Amino acid sequence: MKNLNKFALVAAMAFTFAACGNNANEAKPADEADKTEETTEETVPAEEAAPKVGEATAAGYGGDIKVTVHFGEDGKIESIDTDHTESEGVGADAIPELEKAVIEANGTEGVDNVSGATVTSEAFKAAVDEAIANAK
Repeated sequence: MKNLNKFALVAAMAFTFAACGNNANEAKPADEADKTEETTEETVPAEEAAPKVGEATAAGYGGDIKVTVHFGEDGKIESIDTDHTESEGVGADAIPELEKAVIEANGTEGVDNVSGATVTSEAFKAAVDEAIANAK
């Protein structure tokens, strides 16, 4: 049953990200065609650049992992508050490391799982992804 729930969550996330495509195949006006954009970090569009907060929960190894993601005015992740009941010495120790990595990467893309805490890592990143999508 847990695997079915995980599959459903992954499928829902895939559809969400697919729906937010960048329309890279659309023709650009001539004056913009010569410009190249190099963006390495995810940001919120300027019209939505007020500080925002997103919340989400995912099932971890020792129980639910609830995250609250705080964004700055520039749309970048400033901090993450996490409430969890993960195992001391394993999952609980992985949470601060994951928080730091997600803030540095401004998202979960490219953030590796913590060795020995794979379930916690996957649940934390899924909750962060959902919180980013829920940001208001």
